[in-house]
Amino acid sequence: MKDTIRITHLLASFVRTAATALCVTSFVFAAPLMPALAQTKLTFLLNVPPAGYNAGFELAVEKGLYKEAGLDVTIEPGNGSQTTAQLLSVGKYDIGFADSAPVMKLISQGAKLKVLATILQGNPNAVTALKKTGLKSVADIKGRSVAMPTAGSQPSMFPLVLAANNLKESDIKLVNMPPEAMVSALIQGTVEVILGSVDQFDIQLRNQGQQFDSFLFIDSGAPTVSTSIIASEDFLAKNPEVAKKFVAASLKGWYATLDNPAEAVAAMKKMFPDANEKLAPAQIEATKFLMCVNQAKFVGKALPQQWDDTVKIFSKIGILPSDVPASKYYTYDYLPPDSQLRTCPIK
Repeated sequence: MKDTIRITHLLASFVRTAATALCVTSFVFAAPLMPALAQTKLTFLLNVPPAGYNAGFELAVEKGLYKEAGLDVTIEPGNGSQTTAQLLSVGKYDIGFADSAPVMKLISQGAKLKVLATILQGNPNAVTALKKTGLKSVADIKGRSVAMPTAGSQPSMFPLVLAANNLKESDIKLVNMPPEAMVSALIQGTVEVILGSVDQFDIQLRNQGQQFDSFLFIDSGAPTVSTSIIASEDFLAKNPEVAKKFVAASLKGWYATLDNPAEAVAAMKKMFPDANEKLAPAQIEATKFLMCVNQAKFVGKALPQQWDDTVKIFSKIGILPSDVPASKYYTYDYLPPDSQLRTCPIK
């Protein structure tokens, strides 16, 4: 009888062990077949073609910062801030990177857009001429031929500079031309002045051994907030948490860029093989400078006073209506708390 009981216990133990082994085996083989957590697909439109001044987003992709946030982000090259803003305003894209001037102008005209985070606290645009031209100030462009890029934020910003220097458009010979033709046109003498930028045109001139003078828009009557992450209000209403995650991951990408510019250049080149990695380090350095100008306290967040000043400046020359508050154009709802932002000045 005792032998029978012992055998029964042994059989029961064997069955339990076999069952446990079967469950473990089933889990091991089934695990690879379990679906991964769904990633929210998102297409992000840059302000211009890939370069150092937007490489922080590429680095966020390379370091997996978006994926950690549950986002599958595709980055597409842009063709100027104005074009990016227009494409978002008509629903072609949900989220993008653009200068505040054309964005705010479109919002004032009824476009359902919002600025979520400001990467450049001051505009990189500048009035540039070769040394031999002899410009001592922006006022000296009177009577000169001035090249205006056909894409970018300069057309929206330049009236501010003219007004601040007691000039009218009729005081200069304005020449519209593609951005890629402007540096060569200046060197060859086709035009005497270009409306360029310190993070692009200045670098090209310096690399070609040219001696030149540049007068920043922010020091010449246009101390406005600049390039920012923007989104359509429709996208924000439907995807508030996605927007928050995207902004937080993007800022982490920019902070990583400040800490390791070479890593950002490599990420840019990996994603966009045709991007110019030789110019990118200088572009990042120029971007770094502009992240903390105009009394900024945090990288990625322009203060309310900065926005108020921007609106006042734009309204003086009729770009924006004076009776619309600055809060119409931006929101802090999608930014991380201040404790998670990089403080200015950048160390």
